Amino acid sequence: MTVLVDLPAARPGRLAQVLAATALGAATGDFQTFLRGARAEPLPDGIRLRVRLDVHTIARFADLVRVEADGLAFWSFRVLADPPECWLEVTGAGDAGALARTVFGALGA
Repeated sequence: MTVLVDLPAARPGRLAQVLAATALGAATGDFQTFLRGARAEPLPDGIRLRVRLDVHTIARFADLVRVEADGLAFWSFRVLADPPECWLEVTGAGDAGALARTVFGALGA
C-alpha cells in the first residue's frame, strides 16, 4: 500500500462547528465522482472510504484531494492506494470528525 496524500489539518476542528453539513456537501461535490459506491467505515475521529479505481483515476483523485484540502483545512486527509483499491481517510478533532462522517459518508452512498 502506498500513501499518496497525507495532509494534516491546518485549522482547529472547532472551526468546523460553524459550517453546516449541507454547505460542506456542496463544497465537497467534486469528490462524489470518485467516491460513488464507496464502502464507508467509521473511524473514531472521522471516516474511511474504500473504492476501486484504476491507476490513472487514483492519480486524479489524489490531485483533487490535495487541492480541496486547502479549503477544508480543519480536516486531515490521507489517500492510500494498492491498485485497484484506494482509501480516503478524512479525520478531524472534536466535532470535525463527526462532520467528516456525515459529509463524506453521504458522498459514498
